[in-house]
Amino acid sequence: MPGDAILELRDVSVRLSGLQILDHVTISVPRGHVVGVIGPNGAGKTTVFNVISGFVRPDSGTVTYDGRVQRRMKPHHLTRMGIARTLQGVGLFGRLPALENVMQGGSGRIRSGIVSQSLAMPWTDIESERLRVEALAALDQLGIADQADRLPSELPYPIQKRVALARAMVSDPDLLLLDEPAGGVSADDMADLAQLIRGWVPERSVLLVEHHMELVMEVCDLIWVLDAGRVIASGTPDEVRSDPAVLAAYLGEDGAA
Repeated sequence: MPGDAILELRDVSVRLSGLQILDHVTISVPRGHVVGVIGPNGAGKTTVFNVISGFVRPDSGTVTYDGRVQRRMKPHHLTRMGIARTLQGVGLFGRLPALENVMQGGSGRIRSGIVSQSLAMPWTDIESERLRVEALAALDQLGIADQADRLPSELPYPIQKRVALARAMVSDPDLLLLDEPAGGVSADDMADLAQLIRGWVPERSVLLVEHHMELVMEVCDLIWVLDAGRVIASGTPDEVRSDPAVLAAYLGEDGAA
């Protein structure tokens, strides 16, 4: 496997409500690669993301990001750490147009504090305008700049997904956590999504959880497979596709991850 991991979970265990959700899970994300986490329903994939994001604190094990062990990951620290995450749904603010939703993704980069904003300091306007330009550029990269002024409720679901991706991108992350990015996306849109994800590397690293195996096999350099909270296999798409333990785990799952 490639070295120089930007992110590593080592021997992470999580127990919730008496259930062992993760059991000594070790996963690494090599810098500048696309990495997938797959597994049958209930395998623990979302919990992995929640541990990385700071929503769930592991009972044991470590999370290392950019060479440093993270003792207390906090969701509101992710942006300034260089991490952006999308959600299984879209998680957009219903009363904000698409452009302002995207701008929210970069708000953590604005140095102005609440006092400066309340006093209308001149640099506040400069920073906000810069962020606006970057948000428009992110929408344009995803081919939806013409939807900037529309509310999420006015947009088809695949377009909402693109707005959510733009919001993640505008923070200029080093690591993108994509949680079911292809959910509700058509076959044509999925092909565009695959091209987009591959275009983010090697400048960025990507970790994704995804049910659509065709997308996983197309975009991932490395895949980790979970089953019942344990890593049962890892490797390239070809190695994972032919692994007997993976085939057994997916038996009767109709290819769902």
